[in-house]
Amino acid sequence: MINRWHALVRATRGRGAHSAVQQSRIALVLALVLVAGAAACSESLTGGDACPLLCPAKSTVLHDTILDAVVFDTTVGGYPELGLSETLLLANRPDTLVTRGVMRFDVLPTSFLPNKTEAVTGITAVDSVVLVLPLDTSGWEGTGPVTVEAFDVDTTKNDSSQTVVKSLFRADRLIGATVITPSTIGDTLRVPISKTVLAAKIAANARLRVGLRMRGGGQVRIVAFSQGAGAPYLRFDPSTDTTYAPQTVSLSTSIELATADVNQAYLIYGLLDKGSIPPDASTLVIGGFPAYRTYLRFSLPKVITDSSTIVRAEVLLTQRPSTFASAKDTVVVLKSIPTATNAVTDIRRILDLSADGFFASLDSTTMVPRDSGLRVISILRLARSWSSQPDDVPRAIAFRINIEGGQPAELRFYSRKAAAALRPRLRITYQPNTLGALP
Repeated sequence: MINRWHALVRATRGRGAHSAVQQSRIALVLALVLVAGAAACSESLTGGDACPLLCPAKSTVLHDTILDAVVFDTTVGGYPELGLSETLLLANRPDTLVTRGVMRFDVLPTSFLPNKTEAVTGITAVDSVVLVLPLDTSGWEGTGPVTVEAFDVDTTKNDSSQTVVKSLFRADRLIGATVITPSTIGDTLRVPISKTVLAAKIAANARLRVGLRMRGGGQVRIVAFSQGAGAPYLRFDPSTDTTYAPQTVSLSTSIELATADVNQAYLIYGLLDKGSIPPDASTLVIGGFPAYRTYLRFSLPKVITDSSTIVRAEVLLTQRPSTFASAKDTVVVLKSIPTATNAVTDIRRILDLSADGFFASLDSTTMVPRDSGLRVISILRLARSWSSQPDDVPRAIAFRINIEGGQPAELRFYSRKAAAALRPRLRITYQPNTLGALP
């Protein structure tokens, strides 16, 4: 190092006043390097090689700390939003969860093509009318039996109001029923519908809107698909002659002056009679029905985010037991990365703009709702990305459950407004970046 100093000094001699300035600058840089090297070699380090050129016999220190780094946390409910769920949950658990479902068939056929002919024939009679719901068998629960009832819920009133639609689930509007036990219905639920009702709807060129609910002593939960090829459909014979092939009717609706998104939302949707208990200020919830999402925002020292290599990062949450789920339920917690800048202040909007964690290879975590105690969730890959994020993007994470809207299980944790020992915290293990270290 001293020889390099003398070489630099000789190289600048004889260049006048400007050289003197250059000599001063070089001296300052060398002094800083020497001071940094001396400081680095004076520490007692444990870990890997920190500065092999300056003190090869020394090793790197790893700092492990638990921080009260959560500066803001909150829970937002109402997920999935209407029309965005891939499933429809029908539940009859009077102690915790009771739901209903609505399906719209606003376009009914008035004619058909008889078998092996091209002649169009008007539909004047129908037979064997069945509402078919393909099921997600992983969503079964309960032993039953229960009665599944179908109602005509069409109305000229405001049927975007749950109160209005629920009022139509009454005896004089009952159009079909069947008794089921989840363990025996297989992968399809079939509900017979009154052929007289359907024939009258077709004759009047009217629409059919069906409301489903479960009734009885059995505590049952089933999950039907709601979109795509697996969506519910109506099947019927267009004549009392059994030689004719059955006709199928797909979900459809048309709401006056509504956008395509709104029409999509009301093709098939759920009604809630009893669901998750809203959290208080000291509680964070992930999941439930309707589902909740939880958002955490962190504030960390720059020495950790910008001047260190993070080797471990974990969110520490204290779980409180939930009796809303069944004893055997487990919940897969998915991580989302909020990407909105500080200009976005609406938390729901922030959550909607969040990127799913699998894009950043963030692992999921499985938990049991009825458990309690400390829970550890790794966020290492996310924490390592914070140093490269713009300053106006908050350091944050969001949590949601897998299959939102298709399962009711929930997880409850203490928020930062709970007692100090129960609040969310962040455990970080980091290695300070040392001047002079090799890459």
